[in-house]
Amino acid sequence: MPTPSLLEVVLASVNIMQVRITRSRMAGDPPEVMIAPQLAHLGLMDFYRAEEAIAEGQRAAEKTLPFLQQLGLGSV
Repeated sequence: MPTPSLLEVVLASVNIMQVRITRSRMAGDPPEVMIAPQLAHLGLMDFYRAEEAIAEGQRAAEKTLPFLQQLGLGSV
């Protein structure tokens, strides 16, 4: 396994910090519904993979739609 570059280490650190802050805020004020697309395979700087990320977000939203409709939040 190659040694990560300084940039990769910094980006990974920022990502870890962001996840911790998000978890902390959500614990204090949890959402009624959370749509969480599976994007762990994407890096922080993978802007060129936007179409892939958007498609995964759409799949996650469509999967959650029946639950949203039960709550009266997702009229389609």
